[in-house]
Amino acid sequence: MNYLYQSRKFFCLLLLLVLCLTGWNVSRAQANFTAGTGSGEYAAFFDTVLQEQLTNEHIAGATAAVVQNGELAFAQGYGYSDLDAGIPVRSDQSLFFIGSAGKLFTWTAVMQLAEQGKLDLNADVNDYLDFEIPVTFVEPITLHHLMTHTAGFEEEYNSLFVDSPEKLLPLREHLVRSMPGRVYPPGKVSAYSNYGTALAGYIIERVSGESFEEYLTNHLLQPLGMDQSFVGNSQPTEWTDDLSKGFRYRNENYSPVEFEWTAAVPCAPVRTTMTDLSRFMLAHLNGGCVDGTCILGDATVEQMHRPQFTHHPQMKGFAYGFLDSQINGQRVLWHLGESPTFTTILAIIPEQQLGLVVSYNTPLSDGRKILFDFMDAFFPVDRAELAAQPLPGWEERAQLFNGFYTPARSAHTTSQVLVRYWQSAAVTIDQGKLTFNGIDFIESEPGVFHQINGDRVVALEQDERGQRWLFFGPLAYFQVPWYETLGFLLIVLGSCLLIFLSAWIFWPVRMLRNPGKSNKPKQGVLWLAAGLGFYDIGLMVWFLFLQVKLAEQYIFEQAAANLINGLYWLAVPWTLVVVVLALRSWLRQEGTLSWRMHYAFVAAAAVVFLWLVWSLNLLAGLA
Repeated sequence: MNYLYQSRKFFCLLLLLVLCLTGWNVSRAQANFTAGTGSGEYAAFFDTVLQEQLTNEHIAGATAAVVQNGELAFAQGYGYSDLDAGIPVRSDQSLFFIGSAGKLFTWTAVMQLAEQGKLDLNADVNDYLDFEIPVTFVEPITLHHLMTHTAGFEEEYNSLFVDSPEKLLPLREHLVRSMPGRVYPPGKVSAYSNYGTALAGYIIERVSGESFEEYLTNHLLQPLGMDQSFVGNSQPTEWTDDLSKGFRYRNENYSPVEFEWTAAVPCAPVRTTMTDLSRFMLAHLNGGCVDGTCILGDATVEQMHRPQFTHHPQMKGFAYGFLDSQINGQRVLWHLGESPTFTTILAIIPEQQLGLVVSYNTPLSDGRKILFDFMDAFFPVDRAELAAQPLPGWEERAQLFNGFYTPARSAHTTSQVLVRYWQSAAVTIDQGKLTFNGIDFIESEPGVFHQINGDRVVALEQDERGQRWLFFGPLAYFQVPWYETLGFLLIVLGSCLLIFLSAWIFWPVRMLRNPGKSNKPKQGVLWLAAGLGFYDIGLMVWFLFLQVKLAEQYIFEQAAANLINGLYWLAVPWTLVVVVLALRSWLRQEGTLSWRMHYAFVAAAAVVFLWLVWSLNLLAGLA
């Protein structure tokens, strides 16, 4: 569900640490499919690319489908949906969890209700709710903002997954408990929001009078003939054998995951087969209709697919629900879905009457890669090599915009802010060339850069408050100061750890070697400082383990984070006492000079560590 987290920094590495790079040969699982135009070419492409991915990235199973000119052109399963039972993936039978790609069903449902006059996309969402979104800014949040991810919510990770059905909450209760802060004015910055999607799902319930699961089933799945699909966290017993397991690959073994529970169903509502999902794509490519049944009117489909938000006139952004991109000269509307074990990419090219979807039941490095490979194979382009030609004033722009940037989709007011440190990426501008996330861009006009041998565009901007922004298609990044970067964080943590370690090691040794020394400090004074260091570091290690779980399982243990917040408050008076004792040791000349200096260093490290804890919002009020 978090495809915006592709900064390839430490946060992503936390997940990669659990994967091993050894080979595994996967057999192809045949599935029946309706042949169509180009099916042979599509089969050749997917047979090659997916077999390579399954082998090289240790993926248990995958499934793909292509629709073209109003019909299913290709559908195929690869590998296994259940390794232990030896059940192969079938494109018309194996149900895959499509994660955030299923948000497109939520947004399609919103458009249905808007078409019927039951929803106004430009009305204040508070008009439809029985609780209130705080009025932080003058402009209210609307469904238009929710559908373009420009509502301005900070990131919160409680709308992802839970590890047991007992932890699931009713949708309204979840929304009230997990309400994030509003940190950007609506309509100004794109910051992908699961909470915003969940909010739209609750509005669907309020307006329709049906539960969200019932609404999608009755008004989307059934009319489309998606008979091998279901919505929500309740697994129908008749599809137990057809539901693909998810898998994690570690230590040369595959660990199956029976089911993944979505904390807020509208964010990732659907489990489906590729042939069923093809009918949804066909509806979007055929004016809302499949086999004479329409889920949307043609004008509504056109409105949903129309560009609705962009950060800059020269770049793509969002349609309603879809990400809007230019790939190899083609306008592509797409969405990625990621869960702890499943990855799905769904894309349509309206001008070509073409759509494709690929889903995997094991994590892989980049779920979008197969889309780019597909476009290169079927829509190849010859690109002229761009040469850097520095434009006037590039040195000034470099001085302003060189530095580190973090996604607008990040926490600001909670302890979840630590995640942004893993996501920060460096920007360098030199002689008219900008490098960001490992991609090189050439400046085409002041502050606008085009990818060398690619379609991507980067724009730089400084707002009225002096905040510097980098816009990268639908993504927005803001510049952060040097002391809010991963490198600085690691230096501070490492330095404090070394100083605390020196106390844990040298003080006991010194006391044992000089047991009768008259001017040695009291043991209580020593253990008070050493214990504080152990306490501080121990809580931080615990919190970092929460980050690892978030990276691997998309689960944020809010209760544990709250407990850590509360325990860190105990470090405040504790640190004050250690500082007072350090000052007293100098005033009273307690111990040797070297001991007093060492104790002062430990006290200083405790103060610095407390500042770090405060800056990471680990002294925030309990959530």
